[in-house]
Amino acid sequence: MGARGDGRRFGAVAMAFHWLTVALILAMVPIAWVMTDLPMGPDKFELYGLHKSLGITVLGLTVLRLAWRLADPPPPWPPEMPRWERWAARGSHVALYVVLFAMPIIGWVGSSAVNFPVTWFGLVTLPRLVDPDPALGDAAEQAHAVLSYVVFALVAVHVAAALRHHVMLRDDVLTRMLPFTGRRGGR
Repeated sequence: MGARGDGRRFGAVAMAFHWLTVALILAMVPIAWVMTDLPMGPDKFELYGLHKSLGITVLGLTVLRLAWRLADPPPPWPPEMPRWERWAARGSHVALYVVLFAMPIIGWVGSSAVNFPVTWFGLVTLPRLVDPDPALGDAAEQAHAVLSYVVFALVAVHVAAALRHHVMLRDDVLTRMLPFTGRRGGR
């Protein structure tokens, strides 16, 4: 498998961006659940710092991933895929990209508004996006929480669609994003 797609499958770079983003999001969810329930103290601050670092990493990967997608377009949909389904797939992918940008930026705004720094793994302190503003901090926190449910819903739709293609339609929409499959063409 090469770095670029071959017209039938995604290339190694696109797959790496996809699966690394999945892994980071899967790591962030339990961290978020635990950190919000902890009492104020070093453990809470450490988990918040890790959550922010992972979020900034997701933001950076999403920028790189979108740039790569523009340079190396995805393989075409199966020819038998109905037009409405293609539009639904495009729409859900756009929504996923929007949320992958919005979540970390809103989290960053929220941290800035409550005057907590955002650092990337303790190596780089990012600039504050807004001046301290507790009301904005509360609004950003609420928006971040709401978007977490949007992420869950979009990911559930994404996974369900991939499994539908694989199990029910028996096409290669799923396997073209799996790095360890040798499938080429239809089943």
